[in-house]
Amino acid sequence: MRSTRLLPPVTLATTFLLVGCGGGGDATGGDGGTLTLAATSNEKAALDVVVPAFEEANPDIDVEYTTSSLDEYQTTTRTQLSSGTASDIVFVWPGTGNPMTVDTVGGGGFVEDISDHVGDLPEGIAKVMEVDGAAYGAPVSFSGIGAVYNTTAMEEAGLTAPTTRTELFEFCKAAQDAGKSAFALGAQTNWVTQLVPYALTPTLVYGPNPDFAEDMDAGEATFVDSGWEDAMDQYLEMQDAGCFQDNPLGTDYERSLSMVAQGEALGVVQVNSAVPQITGQAPEGTELNMLPLPATDDPEETRMAGAAGSAYAVNASSDNTENALKFIDFIQSPEGMNLYAETNAALPAIPNDEFDTHPALTVLQEYQQEGKTDPFMDQLWPNARVQQTHFAVVQELLGGQTTVQDALAQMDAAYQQGA
Repeated sequence: MRSTRLLPPVTLATTFLLVGCGGGGDATGGDGGTLTLAATSNEKAALDVVVPAFEEANPDIDVEYTTSSLDEYQTTTRTQLSSGTASDIVFVWPGTGNPMTVDTVGGGGFVEDISDHVGDLPEGIAKVMEVDGAAYGAPVSFSGIGAVYNTTAMEEAGLTAPTTRTELFEFCKAAQDAGKSAFALGAQTNWVTQLVPYALTPTLVYGPNPDFAEDMDAGEATFVDSGWEDAMDQYLEMQDAGCFQDNPLGTDYERSLSMVAQGEALGVVQVNSAVPQITGQAPEGTELNMLPLPATDDPEETRMAGAAGSAYAVNASSDNTENALKFIDFIQSPEGMNLYAETNAALPAIPNDEFDTHPALTVLQEYQQEGKTDPFMDQLWPNARVQQTHFAVVQELLGGQTTVQDALAQMDAAYQQGA
């Protein structure tokens, strides 16, 4: 009996042995065989469901997929693409800003032009999936960043989610009085450090100035002396007010989610993909809700970070391109896209009438439909150094080792290095 084999996270050397040169695919490419795929651990829940569905529709193809942490994945997979040893299909990020974005790997010729397989993308998604008019990524989901609340635990504590900045700090104090942390923060995992600023800057920066990213690119704006300063200040104020648990720098991503699942913390600022992971650890019947993190005292000003999320590309060195494109076609169909989005608690990248929205994402969908979302900030940054600098300076900020002005100045310096 044929079965899907889920391979554990691996190091660079181990991965090389597993997938071999050119992704380890079938030399003929279209007569079935084994198709390899690599993604981050956040995508595992969706792949566990989507891959068997694809195999059922394509019984001559077996899919072997690996998942690994974000940091390991970006470093390892980018190296493998350069050496021609990556999986047939690789997870990619929209836009620019890290080593595995569409702009970086597509512009560098490491992945295939799949324009004929994704069709005409909505303008906002095409902007971060195309390079010089050619599509190098297949978007599957629309993702958001916000406060994911354990509403069951909140009701037990007699609390409701804040809708203004003032209410936010009152919520933190009330949570402490109830013996809880308002928000779990897994700042030991460096990519988690960016999420609070990403949740605040749509309201403080990109809503008031929709052209801020373009102004940065033109040298007419900087992180310093912008609403980014307000966002970073609020981040530190939340820490000082006890909004987070003790020692967030000693808490990793997994532990932060388990804190919310068990009701030790009432919420966590996260990507929507955290919803199914929290649900999987929580007592049966636990309800979650993803809401914006307020940054001002006017709820009408509040916006959310929301953009093309999960996406996949075809390794240009793969000798299994035909089968890889069959997988791309599947995840671009309403069936595949909806299945992926439903499992990963996301929205489909291309809206369709067949999708049933996850209850926790109703507000995110409303913000998407009302045009009150802004792309994830790094999607339009010119290089990966800005994001890496952001990770580092936030950890320094939380550790009391730098100031907001110095942190933002370092981000500006990284930005000014260009592509």
